[in-house]
Formats: sequence, structure tokens, C-alpha cells
Amino acid sequence: MSLSPIVLSIPIYFVLIGVELLAERWQHTHRYRFADALTNISCGMTSQVAGVFMRVVGVGAYAFVYEHFAFLHIKQSWTAGILLFVLADLGYYWAHRLSHQINLFWGGHVVHHQSEDYNLSVALRQSSLQSLFTFFVYLPLAVIGFEPVFFVYISALVTLYQFWIHTEFIGRLGPLEWVLNTPSHHRVHHGRNPRYIDKNYAGALIVWDRLFGTFEPETERPVYGITVPLQSWNPLWANVSHYPALWRQVQATPGLANRLRVVFGRPGWRPAEQGGPLEIPPVAEDTYRKYQPTPARGVPGYVLAQYVVLVGVAALFVFTQKSMPPATRYLLAGWIAAGVVAGGGLLENRSWAWQLEVPRLLASLALLVALLWESSFLLWAGALGGMFVLASVAWCYKLRPVAGAAANAASGATA
Repeated sequence: MSLSPIVLSIPIYFVLIGVELLAERWQHTHRYRFADALTNISCGMTSQVAGVFMRVVGVGAYAFVYEHFAFLHIKQSWTAGILLFVLADLGYYWAHRLSHQINLFWGGHVVHHQSEDYNLSVALRQSSLQSLFTFFVYLPLAVIGFEPVFFVYISALVTLYQFWIHTEFIGRLGPLEWVLNTPSHHRVHHGRNPRYIDKNYAGALIVWDRLFGTFEPETERPVYGITVPLQSWNPLWANVSHYPALWRQVQATPGLANRLRVVFGRPGWRPAEQGGPLEIPPVAEDTYRKYQPTPARGVPGYVLAQYVVLVGVAALFVFTQKSMPPATRYLLAGWIAAGVVAGGGLLENRSWAWQLEVPRLLASLALLVALLWESSFLLWAGALGGMFVLASVAWCYKLRPVAGAAANAASGATA
């Protein structure tokens, strides 16, 4: 199977994010924060890398059902494509709705809602685990007879559509608001205001929300994020943070039936003896304070330089991983994961991040040599990579005293 439209569109995503950044600077609206946007991109990278290994579950299940249970074998055509787009969008609505209304599934989707900003980078903030919980929603399309490759491409278009609606620069769009999911509708979905919770699940067509009673118009400016803020720039913690809390709640809940409802009921459900379901706390834009630790001077520039390389390697991984030996795939995936965790830790002034940064850089050089040992590009790639690593080590040692002081101050402030 060739690369999906989502992967092929990644360069366009970054161009459009750059355009939105220019518009933000022009209007002085402060819709981007460096660490938040970088974390959004980190979650997107980890999602694409994880997808290399997890896609076999959803796509494999779809292919199996199609091969053994399909009633028809629908040929690809424009008419079939339009029909499949509508049906895939309906499937997305229900997969999305279930991801909000079942606590276990919410852990696989909450990543996308953790950002306290709303801009195009938020569209890239995707979970690495969500497909494990929702792939079954699309299996009826395999039974109908839409072939797997056709389904993968058309469902990817449903996802692609949603990129442009993650912006505050576009207002209401008149009559289109009745049919299409628009930035106004999706801003509601990302709001943590009580009236906006669990509304506007649409992918491309808002008609599903209007039909099934989950539509809410944008009336007040949303406060973005989740009711219990993540307060971390760590993308791996963002993907798993829901589950330790879920497990603690299961352990604290009496009775098997109640425990099952904690897992498979709505997020925030509690039995009556524990006070009943949690209420959604009110929130006001003028008093809400976003998570914003202050990194030491010079650290954002250092992290940005590391991310430029990291994004390049991640793109190379996604585009070429099919030709890699399995061991190489796992090594590069681990290296990418370590890089995004390190970047988040440095921006949070975590002392462990600075203690591990030099070993991470030296491991990067060792991995580069191992991967290129028999390659004709070893000389120039090794030289460039080696110079970057050595420069990064020197840069890191220069920043560590200042960063250490900032880390000590941060730990003292939270003690």
C-alpha cells in the first residue's frame, strides 16, 4: 500500500501553520505558545510513528472482515467514493462520540483535547492509541463491500478535512454552517465550558450532530482544554496519563458492577455512595490560567534546534520505514520517542531531562553510525550528524548551569 494522503499532506500542514503564525504576529493575537505548539507536534509525531506498528490492528481487522464477510465487492468510482465518504464520516461521528462517552475510550482520545490553545498545530495533536478502541465502528463498511485500500484513502480524506477547522482566524461561514463542520462548530467541541462539553462530534458534516441531538452553536468564546488539565509537555505522558487515574478510581470504587461502569460509563461517573457523577466545573476566560512553566533562557532555542532534526528523522522514518529491517524500525521509533520526551522535560525545567540529555546525544551519534555503517552516505551524513551532536553537547553544557538553577527554583516553588 502506498503512503496515505495524511502522510503526504504533512509538508502542507507545516506551511499552513507557518501562514497562521504570520497572521498571529501581524495581528498580535498570541494564539500560539512555543511549548504548547511543540507538544502538539510531538504528539503528532508519536502518533504517526506508533501508527506504523498499530495500523495492522485496524486495517488488518477491516481487511479480514472484507475478505470473509463482504456481501458485495464495490468497484472504485466517483459515485462509490462520495457514498463511502458520507458513510465513513458517519462512522467517524460515532467513533468520536464513543471516545467521549466511554471512559476507557476517552483515554485514547483525550490527547487531542489537552491543549489549552486553539490553532492549526492542535490538529496535529493526535493520540497514539485511539485506533485500538474505535476501529470496530468501521467494520460494517467492510461487510457492505468497500475494499480496504479504498476505505483507507477515503477515511483519510475525512481526517484531512478537519485540519483547517482548528483555527480562530475564521469566523462563521453563513449557510455552510448548516451542513459542514466549520471552525466555529469545532471550537465549541474543544471548549471545556460546561455547555460545550460533549458537543459537535462531526468530522466533515455537522448534519450528524443536528440529526442525533449533539449540536451546540458557538455563543461564548470557549476556554480550551480538559476539565482536569494535563500540566505537562511530555507527549508520552499525554498519551497514557488517563489510565493511572482510571485505575485508581476502579480500585477505590466498591462493587464489580460499579467498577465496570467506571471503566465503560461516561468519564467522571461515580456511584452514589461516592457522591455521584462529578460535576463539570465552571470556567471563565478572564480568570483561567494556562499551564506555562518558564524555561531557562536559551533553552527554547536549544530545544527548537533538536526538534528540527527530530522532525526530519521522523519524516524520513514515516516515508521509508517499509524498506527498513524490523530492528531498525524499533531503534528509530525509540529514538524519536526519547527525543520528544527529552524536549518536553527540558521545557519543564526537569532536572532528569538535563541529566539524560548528553547520554541521549551520544546515543544519537552511535545510532547514526550503526545505521549508516554500510551506507555510501556514511562519510557526509556521519560528518554532519557528528558535528551537530558535538555542537549540541557543547550547547547543552553551556545551558546546564542556568537551567539547573531554574529547575531548582521550580522544584522549590512546588514544594
